[in-house]
Amino acid sequence: MPMPWPGFTADGGLLLPLDAAELLSKDMPLRLRLDAQVLDRKRELHMTLLNRAQGRALRERLGDGRIREAYESQQWDPRGTRRYALLHKTKDEWDGPLPAWSVIEHLQEPALSAFRHMLAEASGLGLDSGLPHVTLYVAGDPTGIGIPDIPAYRDCFVREVVAPEMSRFGG
Repeated sequence: MPMPWPGFTADGGLLLPLDAAELLSKDMPLRLRLDAQVLDRKRELHMTLLNRAQGRALRERLGDGRIREAYESQQWDPRGTRRYALLHKTKDEWDGPLPAWSVIEHLQEPALSAFRHMLAEASGLGLDSGLPHVTLYVAGDPTGIGIPDIPAYRDCFVREVVAPEMSRFGG
């Protein structure tokens, strides 16, 4: 069944909602302890197709209709891989530095790369293939870290998290 057009968020991002029941195994805890950090499971799960800045720039260049056409030309079917990563970034917030931690699951979703490539070609903007992932757990910032592109992922990457560590009975 095709995934309906999600529409842009109020701040300009384009997020594909994901079903927690399909991604989270029943033995995943509400809280996870990794590397002396306690992370809480996110209530809302999504795959970011375009972050706020990318969404605003592309809407200005191409308009919503062309972006929607590119989205609808793809067969979206994001699947969990059971490959996880621990990420860390210190964010500059209004009241000072905020250490933020996230655990993501890498997703298998070839449509993301194809969609972003189509938009890069049409707009002339530098837009890499993106990193198909979903943020499952967070600490510090409840929204997560934000990974607009592959270099940002490399900058935040701490380590791989093995599947048993994701279980209340493992690691």
